[in-house]
Amino acid sequence: MKHIRTVVIVCCFSMLFSACKSTKQAQALRDCNYSFASISNLKVGDVYIQGKQSFRDLSLQETMGLSQLLMARKLPVSLTAHIAIQNPNSKTAAIDALEWILEVRSKEVAKGEVTKRVEVKPGQTIQVPIDVATDLGNIFKAFTMKEITDVMFNISNADGIPIEAKLKIKPSITVGRKQIKAPSYFVIDVMK
Repeated sequence: MKHIRTVVIVCCFSMLFSACKSTKQAQALRDCNYSFASISNLKVGDVYIQGKQSFRDLSLQETMGLSQLLMARKLPVSLTAHIAIQNPNSKTAAIDALEWILEVRSKEVAKGEVTKRVEVKPGQTIQVPIDVATDLGNIFKAFTMKEITDVMFNISNADGIPIEAKLKIKPSITVGRKQIKAPSYFVIDVMK
C-alpha cells in the first residue's frame, strides 16, 4: 500500500511539473515573432517551376501543359511555405500543432495542419515547413492572364509575389492530455 501511495505521489508531481513546463512554453510561444521566410518545391500541375522566370525557361512539353491548365482556368499548385519563428524570450517556446489558412485576395484557398512538435530555444529562429496543395483556378477567374503568369513565375520569390496573399497560423500546445490553441490566428503577409 505504501508503494502505491509513493507511485501516485510521484505521478502527481511529474504531471504538475509537466503542466508548469508546458504553461511556460505556451507563454513564450505567445511572444514569438512569426514571419514568412520562403517557398520551395513549387509545382504547377506536373511542372516544377521553382526558380523559373518565364515560359522561355520551360520545355515545349511543360509550356503546353501549363498553357492547357491556364486556358481551362485550372491551376493545381503544390509548394512548401517556410514560416520563420523567432523566440526573443529567455524560455523555450514549443508548438505541438499548427493550424494554417492560406488566403489570396481575402479568399481562403487552402488550409491544413502541421502536427510535428517544434521547440524554439531562447534567442533562436527556426523555420517550420508547411506543405500546401490546392487548385487556384477558381480564385484566378477574377485575374487577368498576365496576373496569373506573374504569380506563377514569381511565387517562389518571397519579395516578388505580385498579389495580396496572407498565411494565417494558429499554434497550439498540449498540456497534459488537452491541446490548447492560441486564441486567434497570427497573420503573416506573403506579398510584395
